[in-house]
Amino acid sequence: MSWLRAKNFGNHEQHLKTQKLMTFLELSGKVCSDLVKVFYANLKFSNGILKTSVKGVEKEITRQTWKDVAGLRQRGVQVRKGETSAVDEFNKVQYFNQCVRNQGGQTRNFHVGRLRVEERLLAMVVTKIIMPRGSNHATLNEGDLVVMYCIQNGVMVDWTYTICDHMIKAKRFIDFKLPYVVFISKFIEHFGVDVEGEL
Repeated sequence: MSWLRAKNFGNHEQHLKTQKLMTFLELSGKVCSDLVKVFYANLKFSNGILKTSVKGVEKEITRQTWKDVAGLRQRGVQVRKGETSAVDEFNKVQYFNQCVRNQGGQTRNFHVGRLRVEERLLAMVVTKIIMPRGSNHATLNEGDLVVMYCIQNGVMVDWTYTICDHMIKAKRFIDFKLPYVVFISKFIEHFGVDVEGEL
């Protein structure tokens, strides 16, 4: 996150700390690309728990696993793309208009280029790290906006729910790039899978 500090990220760094996201956002290390693909290929979701198998090691990703690997806790509102009802006061047009550089004008699309610098940087963190996608980082969707709103307004989010939902979508959609490769590599190591020769 040092690159964000250099760009004058302002209050958003504190907002991310409040959300307990800093460990997750600052994850770094070795990537086991092939094992990440195996992780996703075997990924299942049942009774609110992710399960997978890598190199014969079957594991559940429990509350404790989320906390141990990335410091994420399962508490807060459950938000994801297409589901914003948990945040009653959220209105995407109103929120977006509060974040734009030049007030006024009609909001037809939620283009990142219209945002103030701090909000633009937050949008980049959301669309490239928290809920990454393969293309079109220039237009924000409702899921991006509700996550940004929650971060800025101190609405605690259940990040395990949001990230888990994003992982399941990545598995289902062919054109979705597999997200969280460093994070998944950390899970694989945490499970005690032999990664020698895989890095």
